[in-house]
Amino acid sequence: MSALPSRRALTLGAALIGAAALLTPLGIASLRHASEEPVDAPAAAAPAPPGAATALADGGDGPLEGDADAPAPADGAAALLDGGWDAGGARFELPAWSASSRAATYGALSADACDREMKRRGIPHAPARGASLVDRPVRITGALHGVTFRGDGVAKPRSASPFDIADCRLVLALDDLAAFLTTRGIVEVVHFSMHRPGPAGAVAPPKAPAKPPAGKKTLKAAVKAAKPGERAAKKPAAAPRRPNQHALGLAIDVAAFVKADGTRLDVKADWLGAIGAPPCGPGSEPKAPSPHALELREILCSISTSGLFNVVLTPNANEAHADHFHFDIKRDARYFLVE
Repeated sequence: MSALPSRRALTLGAALIGAAALLTPLGIASLRHASEEPVDAPAAAAPAPPGAATALADGGDGPLEGDADAPAPADGAAALLDGGWDAGGARFELPAWSASSRAATYGALSADACDREMKRRGIPHAPARGASLVDRPVRITGALHGVTFRGDGVAKPRSASPFDIADCRLVLALDDLAAFLTTRGIVEVVHFSMHRPGPAGAVAPPKAPAKPPAGKKTLKAAVKAAKPGERAAKKPAAAPRRPNQHALGLAIDVAAFVKADGTRLDVKADWLGAIGAPPCGPGSEPKAPSPHALELREILCSISTSGLFNVVLTPNANEAHADHFHFDIKRDARYFLVE
C-alpha cells in the first residue's frame, strides 16, 4: 500500500475529531494576493446561506439583540470542512462574508458588550494600559479552555509586555480558537505578538463615518464658492496614517502550537509551503508531506473555513510571514481572506 492513502486517512481522521469545534462554513469567497496588512477588500462574495451562526451570547447592545433570526447561543459549533491539501479532492471553501459570522459579530460589539461577554464566559483577563490605539485593551491572565497563549522572545514579563495586550474582541475570538485547539490536543499557542505600537502619527479609525456639521459647507463646496480675488480655503493636512490590526490589538502572529505530549508544530520548520501557492485545497501540497506539515495544514484550513478571522496569512503569502500565521479581525471588513 502506498504512503499517500495513509496521509489522506490521517488528514480526514483529524478533521472528524474536531468536527464540533468551530462554525459551519458560510460559502465560497475568491482569494487574492495581498500584503501583510491588506486594506482593500477582495471581490464581493456571494450571499451566505441562511442559518449562519455565531457562538456569542450577548446580553446587551451587541449585534444579536433583538435579532429574531439569530440562533440560540451555543458552547460548541457545527462541523468543519476538512480543507486539507489531500482532502480526497474536496474543494476548499472560504465562508462568504456575513454579518452573523463570528468575525463580524465580534467586530461589531461595543466595548461594554464585549466586556459583558468576556465576563459571561469567565475568560481570565485584566485591563491593560500602554496601548493607546486599542479600543478596549486587556491582558489574558490564564488559560482559555486549557490552552495558554505565550509570547515568544518577549523581554518583559507578561504583566508588562505591550505585545501581550489584545482588544477584547480578539480575546473572544481567541477563546473560540482555544476551544477548537483543545480538540487537537494543543495546550499552548506560542505567538510573536498581539498588540504592536502603531506608526508615529497613527490614529484609531473613527467609530462612525464623519459628517460635516449641519449648516456648514464642506471644503470642496467652500472652494467652489470662493469669489474671484478671494483666497480659497486651505487644503487640509495629510490624513494621519491608518494603524494596522496589530496596533489596534485585533491581530495575533502565531509561531507554533504545542501539544500536551510536548510535540511542537512549528510554523517556520513544519509548514513547508511555497510563496504564491494556495495554503489550502488543491495545489497546497507541502514540499515534504510530513505528519507535522499535514497537521498544521489541517488546523490552519479548518480555522480558515470557520469565519472566526477576517484575514488568515501563512508563509505562502510572502517572506514577511515565513515563520508565523497571522490571524486578524477587521471591524469594518466585509470579506474573508486566506493566503
